[in-house]
Amino acid sequence: MTDPAAGPLGGRYRMEALLASGGMGEVWAARDLLLDRAVAVKVLGPAFAGDGRAGERLRREARAAGRLDHPGIARMLDLGEDGGRPYLVMELLEGESLAERIGRDGPMAPAGAARVVAAVADALEAAHRAGVVHRDVKPGNVFLCADGSVKVLDFGIASAAGEAALTTGDLIGTAAYLAPERALGHRATPAADVYALGVVLYELLAGRRPFEAGSDIELAMAHVHARPTPLARAAPGTPSFLVAACELAMSRDPSSRPESAAAFAGLLGAPAPTTRPLPVVATGRPRARRRGLLVALVLVVAALAALPAFAGGLPPWAGEGTRAPFAVISPGGDPPAAGDTGLADQPAEEADPPAGFDPGTGDDHDREDDDDSSGSGSGRSGGGGSSGPG
Repeated sequence: MTDPAAGPLGGRYRMEALLASGGMGEVWAARDLLLDRAVAVKVLGPAFAGDGRAGERLRREARAAGRLDHPGIARMLDLGEDGGRPYLVMELLEGESLAERIGRDGPMAPAGAARVVAAVADALEAAHRAGVVHRDVKPGNVFLCADGSVKVLDFGIASAAGEAALTTGDLIGTAAYLAPERALGHRATPAADVYALGVVLYELLAGRRPFEAGSDIELAMAHVHARPTPLARAAPGTPSFLVAACELAMSRDPSSRPESAAAFAGLLGAPAPTTRPLPVVATGRPRARRRGLLVALVLVVAALAALPAFAGGLPPWAGEGTRAPFAVISPGGDPPAAGDTGLADQPAEEADPPAGFDPGTGDDHDREDDDDSSGSGSGRSGGGGSSGPG
């Protein structure tokens, strides 16, 4: 037990209030007398005292963790030793640990659990990319800050403890989240952190851990050999995508888990809709497109209906305009009766026009005008069918 009356720790940190204690040591709220700021000091337990190799591992891991710069990772500020006991100095946070939250309120709503676990996964991804594996992901090392943010604590400490942690009282917390390969003595990898975070998600949703046992060894071996109660039964009402994400993260085979903490975080969001969206039409809204297709169809039908008339000559409506129907004057014949175009009786070769007839102003010129306008109108109709949408 650290004695505040013994003076400032390391000659610099004045212990003010004990925040927590466990097999790994004690956590104190303290005052940095040099910089005049509030800090948190973790004084490590007997497993590190007097062990030169443990102390060296601690310094190495603390340096690696100190290089991590991420909003979801509690900052490590200093490392020292006092009376043969190493200590770590971290930023002082306001709030409570996730373990305290579960112990007080029980399971979380799925949305809240997904948010917390995704935030932890984001922090783990940053650490893994920097080559740091946490090795002790559990609710006690996740802090819910008063401002709503989530912080991961104690990067590097479990690694520094190495296998010595298996002989300390802290194993109860550690073994409950231990990946199967770790329980079998294999080295820690990012996949082991993902497994532990899957166990945390299970506990948040079900309000209890997936495995319970009478001893630490039995608990560790349960991760290797036993199967937990399916999450869908342990936490009815949990969305299926969260159930699937949790089960995938807790796969016994590391290669079957999400390939990274970031990939696991991606599984915690709501699934994408399975229905395909309507295609976007560049010419306008779908209704406008349908209207254009209908107009095109009508024009095509009209053009097809006019084909027989074209086969036998110009259609009756081809020369209609603002003037009366034109007439063709036959040599030596009477003008055609009103309404008769004279097209059917026109001879193959016409004689010279009668005297006084002006081809520039007569009915023949009008006929040429009408023929030109008929052909132009027919082109627009046909064009309308071919140039319409679709």
